[in-house]
Amino acid sequence: MAMEKIILLLAVLVPIRMAAARTDCPNVSLLGAVAACQKACGTKLMYNLCIRMMRQGHADMSPSHKERATAYAILAAHSAANSFDDTKLAASNQLSHNSSLSGQQRDAYEGCMNDYAPADSSIDRIADETLPSCRFTGLADEYTRVITSVEKCRDRLLTPTLVKTPLYPMVVADRNKAVLANMLGKLLGI
Repeated sequence: MAMEKIILLLAVLVPIRMAAARTDCPNVSLLGAVAACQKACGTKLMYNLCIRMMRQGHADMSPSHKERATAYAILAAHSAANSFDDTKLAASNQLSHNSSLSGQQRDAYEGCMNDYAPADSSIDRIADETLPSCRFTGLADEYTRVITSVEKCRDRLLTPTLVKTPLYPMVVADRNKAVLANMLGKLLGI
C-alpha cells in the first residue's frame, strides 16, 4: 500500500517538476536536441552520453523540434541529480548492509558521502532554482563546485582495490553527467 502511494506521488511530481523546467529564458539559443549535443560536446563519448540523456529524458529528437537551450540544461542537471541520488543510496546501502567492507572501503565510501553533499546541493539548486529562474550569475561556479566535489570522491577511489568496487563506475558516470550538465549550461552563455 505504501509503495503504491509513493509511485503515485512520483507519477504526479516528476511531470510537474519537468513542466516547471520548460522556462523560456530571454537571449537563450533555440535549437534541437541533437544540435544542442553537437554544439555542447567535444568528444564522441560526451556526445553519445548527451544523446542517451536526451532520449531517457524524453526530449523530442525530431530535427524540426526546437527548444531553448535552458530546457536541455535543466534536463541534464536533473539527470545528474538523479544519478547522484542513486550513487549515494548505493554507498549508503554498502555502509549499512555490507559487513565485509574493508576499513579502507568503509573510509572511502564515508568520504564519498561527504564529498557528494555539496555536489548534490549545488546540482539541485541549478536544476530547481537557478536555471528555471533564468538567473545565470554564478552558474559556472556552481557547475565547478559540482564537478570538483564528485571528482574528490573519484580520487578517493583511485587505488588498485577501490577502482574494482561497484561504487567506482557509478562515480565516474556521475562525473561525466556533471561535465555534460556543465557543457549544456555553457550554451546559455555562462
